[in-house]
Amino acid sequence: MKKSTHIAKDLLCLVLLCVATAACKDNDYDLTHIDATVGVGSDVLEIPTSSTKYITLDDVLELKGNDLVKTDPATGYYYMDKADDRVAPINITVPESVSGTSGDAQSTITLPETPVSSFGSVTIDNAPEFLSDDNTVLKLDNPQFILTVNSNLPAGATIAGDLCSFDEMGKKIATVHVDGVRVEDNSTSVICICRHADGIDTDEYTQVKEISNLHEIMPVVPHRITFDATVKPDAVAAGEVTPGSTYTLRPRLRFTAPLTFQEGSTIVYSFVENEWNRDFEKISFTDDAYIMATLDADNGIPAEMEVTAVPVDVNGKEISKDKIEVSVIQKVAASPDGVTRVVTPITLKMTENSQRAMYLLDGLKFTFKGHPAAGIQLNSRTQTLRLNDIKIYFIGKLAVDMNK
Repeated sequence: MKKSTHIAKDLLCLVLLCVATAACKDNDYDLTHIDATVGVGSDVLEIPTSSTKYITLDDVLELKGNDLVKTDPATGYYYMDKADDRVAPINITVPESVSGTSGDAQSTITLPETPVSSFGSVTIDNAPEFLSDDNTVLKLDNPQFILTVNSNLPAGATIAGDLCSFDEMGKKIATVHVDGVRVEDNSTSVICICRHADGIDTDEYTQVKEISNLHEIMPVVPHRITFDATVKPDAVAAGEVTPGSTYTLRPRLRFTAPLTFQEGSTIVYSFVENEWNRDFEKISFTDDAYIMATLDADNGIPAEMEVTAVPVDVNGKEISKDKIEVSVIQKVAASPDGVTRVVTPITLKMTENSQRAMYLLDGLKFTFKGHPAAGIQLNSRTQTLRLNDIKIYFIGKLAVDMNK
């Protein structure tokens, strides 16, 4: 994105050089009398430019150094991954006085059911901007929580509880109930709690537990996710435990998910291109003149993109529409499968609604509001965007102040 903007800035300087034949102040240069550089008509000055290189998702999403969204080294697919920030042991103590139940072969003992305030937690403190924007709607196709439990209990146990997500202020976002999670005796159990088991290698886990509404835990990217649960040990044969003895479970929780979205998801990405003021402070528009840019967006990313832009001043503050208005016509069409490329013509128009308002301009804040295609993973290598055949048109009269 930045390379195309730098091209635009260089071209603006070129235009100023073309129209300024001598140092002067506030002279009107009527572009209607300048023949177009590529012969498109006498009322338009067209500045032909070039095309950008292929812009990868890494460039668009600015993911370098992010520890939440990672890239699979083999496939190039993005996935989200975050392990818990602490491991708290859970102790289960056998009462001094235990009650047993007689069976045909031997009596069994019931160990105490133990509530746990946090059976693991995950803190997400570095979500990328395109996922953490206030307008983002996150509907991950298959979020997964990997629960690893090391237990020296002489019996298996069943875990049931609530996954809860919280924002940075500690306010609860959502709750999803999870039950039927099994921990084996005297071993390390690795359980995958997921929305659906499609594509998951079940051989890697002691249990794959499907929770159909698991995606509801993350309508937005939370700051923290906890698992509040109750541990219910199985009955154990008498003689295998000693009254008063303590057994320990050591859980570890990890969140992971392919960066694949459901229908209705929205991701938002914004960035500012600035430092234009040294060019625009020299010019103003008269007689309804304006700048128009056209380009072809060659998109291999499986997301339709709604593009908007607002002007900003040297302090990064947005300039109101009554001074400068920017309109972007047309949306960038999505690649239907992340492989097939789709070309969309894009037009951007910048109008000065107040005289000399262009003096304030230092850049544009672009916002890409994308609607990812359902069920297609985002790929850092193959899914790219390229802006081709960029042209800038100055239409009407310009006032140039070469003393600025």
